[in-house]
Amino acid sequence: MTLKDYLIFFRWKNILMIILIQYLFKYILFEKFNIQVSLDHLHFALLTLSTAFVAIAGYIINDMYDVKADIINKPEKLFVDKKITRMMAQNLFIGFNSVGLVLGMYLSYHIGHTSYFMIYLLTSLLLHQYAKHLKKTFLLGNIMVSSVVLFCILMLAVFDVAPATNNYNLESQKGILHMFLMFGAFGFALTFLREIVKDMEDIEGDKAIEAKSFPILYGEEKTKKMLIIGSIAVVLGLNIVIYLAYKLNKPVSYYLSGAVILPLLYFITMLYKASNKKDYHKLSGLLKLIMLLGILSMLLI
Repeated sequence: MTLKDYLIFFRWKNILMIILIQYLFKYILFEKFNIQVSLDHLHFALLTLSTAFVAIAGYIINDMYDVKADIINKPEKLFVDKKITRMMAQNLFIGFNSVGLVLGMYLSYHIGHTSYFMIYLLTSLLLHQYAKHLKKTFLLGNIMVSSVVLFCILMLAVFDVAPATNNYNLESQKGILHMFLMFGAFGFALTFLREIVKDMEDIEGDKAIEAKSFPILYGEEKTKKMLIIGSIAVVLGLNIVIYLAYKLNKPVSYYLSGAVILPLLYFITMLYKASNKKDYHKLSGLLKLIMLLGILSMLLI
């Protein structure tokens, strides 16, 4: 495989999103809120690297178990058994997963909480179970994938903020809590909607592996209605954020209105018209763009 093939195989765009989220929190929000942290630049880079490696391992193991569906859903993007041998894929999975876990073990020791390593271990096990079993389970697989953003933010809270929190700075440290919750909820919601759209796109392959996705069980029209209701709920939630933030930060309010809410309304409009695999693929890409734009609002807060 070429370098480009490996980058696609490792889902470089998704990994870049993970890194971006963590670095924006660390060097934009934490500094603006004067949050006390425990990790220096080097150890924070190791935290980001460990998170990315565990995620890459999850993508690899998912592709290994997904060959039967991918032959139907996206034959042009099939890697395992086509561009790369199963043995090579397995070795890459073991390599990335092992390095991620070792870094997680070291960071847990570095901050003086070795038990925190269980977060890495449980995440790795869940990603494996997702690829092997849970992906076919009704909504559970969608929820697990949607929790990736929460995982990225959780790692920052646990490894960087919590160890530096004490009785003297507890109140000021709480200032970042609502940001964790707000961006975590936004990322979870957008990823969940995108996963359902991807299920619409991949319905034929999912039928071949007997997956119990929402579109397979309830059909296209009911799935569209669910996506529209979910999108409207996100729009309403963002409007509440804008209402609360408007007096304090008008640029954020204007940005969210133009860069996030309007594209979401456009998504709803295009969803009505969507009827084939190509349409749903475009909608999936649009939701990823909206999530990126929402995350970039950190620069204005």
